Amino acid sequence: MQSVLPIPAKAPNDVRLTRAEFKALARDKGWRFTTLAQRWGVTPAWISMVCRDEQRDLRYDDALLGLPDLRDALRDQTRRRRRIEQAMAHEGARQTQAEPGAAGKRRPAGYRYRGYMTLGSIVTVSAAFGSLADEGERGIVFQITVRGKEECYRVLFEDGIHDWFTPQMVDDYLVTSGLLSPIAGDTGQDAERLASMQQAWQAGQLVFRPEPAAMTMNAGNPLVPITRLA
Repeated sequence: MQSVLPIPAKAPNDVRLTRAEFKALARDKGWRFTTLAQRWGVTPAWISMVCRDEQRDLRYDDALLGLPDLRDALRDQTRRRRRIEQAMAHEGARQTQAEPGAAGKRRPAGYRYRGYMTLGSIVTVSAAFGSLADEGERGIVFQITVRGKEECYRVLFEDGIHDWFTPQMVDDYLVTSGLLSPIAGDTGQDAERLASMQQAWQAGQLVFRPEPAAMTMNAGNPLVPITRLA
């Protein structure tokens, strides 16, 4: 069993924000003391007092640094979601490695997403690429094939555009939380999948952003997202 090392209460290089830095950082993220007070459930006067106190508890600097950026909320939300999904993926990978017999069974590089990227997997674009899809846009995996020594994935995006992705392209541009589309897993044989998906897209039947009650999890890897798996 691995030992768990205690996390130090204070890192060696921790330096509290100055009064000017505290105020500037809040404003730079689009927050005023009044809105920040509402966010934290305190009064503006209390926020002002914390700002002036350059010996404040480090938790307040941490909280300020972690505030969402109101100037570009969508991009900030996408970045936060990607970070959470990456953390979940790393945790899933650690659990897999800890399973008995896992050692020595590492997947070949070209198949590192096998079992994680399945028919119906809902993916999110983590970095825009050309005119195909923008950051934050979602897509559904509707076809999987083997090309040479790697498994490739065909994805249909919310704007109706589709394309193939190699594992390296998945690394660079896509991330998923393990959610499955209720319809994409049953769209006919491989030769018919594109036509079936396009018809479903045109009819508005594809579910790219399912409500929590309608979410279907990847049965093999629940809540394990995709991110640069080895």
